[in-house]
Amino acid sequence: MNGKEKQGMNGVLTLELLNLDGSLMERRRVPNLITTAGKRLVAELLMGRVNGLPVNWSIVVGTGTAAPSTDDIALQDLAAEAVDPAPRVEVIDQGDNPSLVRAKVAATLPALTDATVQPLTEAGIQVTLGENTKILFNRVRFEEVNRGSNMIMNMTWEISF
Repeated sequence: MNGKEKQGMNGVLTLELLNLDGSLMERRRVPNLITTAGKRLVAELLMGRVNGLPVNWSIVVGTGTAAPSTDDIALQDLAAEAVDPAPRVEVIDQGDNPSLVRAKVAATLPALTDATVQPLTEAGIQVTLGENTKILFNRVRFEEVNRGSNMIMNMTWEISF
């Protein structure tokens, strides 16, 4: 073993579309792009240079169609936000390989209350620092999901270090 790390920071979004009775309609796993703002947040937290600790972790979804870019600071077209009241961190032992640390953010979008359809195509984790500084940590573009009054959308984001 040469003592050199090969694992970088990466994330994967799992979308689960559920019928109103809770039965699974569809599951997708989509890798995402960590934004420069997200990487900077991690570095600034490590160095103690952030003026406020994260007070809110949420998953934001939108209808934008542009490809993700490291320069993204917001979704192209924000449609909804779901807060995770208890994001968590876990250490995963991989045997002889270096351990993996994974942060998980999970949130649920309830069914829409009217008969409209919302064509979702993008998502990200939005971190709120202090009272109102919002940082788009990562962003992903995925094939359209038509959110409606007949489905619940569970989202779990895993960020691995």
